[in-house]
Amino acid sequence: RSFDDLGIGELVKEHAYDHLCSVPASELALKYMGRPLPNAALLGGFAAMTGRLTLDAVAQAIRERFPGKVGAANVLAAEAAYAHVKKVCQGSVHA
Repeated sequence: RSFDDLGIGELVKEHAYDHLCSVPASELALKYMGRPLPNAALLGGFAAMTGRLTLDAVAQAIRERFPGKVGAANVLAAEAAYAHVKKVCQGSVHA
């Protein structure tokens, strides 16, 4: 959704647009985990947007904290968010 759709259009005007990107984290969590828990997806988006950590590091940390199916589902959500940022916000991504 756009920043205006999210109700933060005025707030984001105070920031450089190329430093901002919205990620459908709750929707991705619902898709991959069946619950609207966006934390893993947000980590994937953060990794893509900032370059401060790798997607592999995010996935490894998730799997360590949540082994098995739960971890695997969270990793899928993080990977999808990472791909979203790289594709949709490509012009906005800064390392």
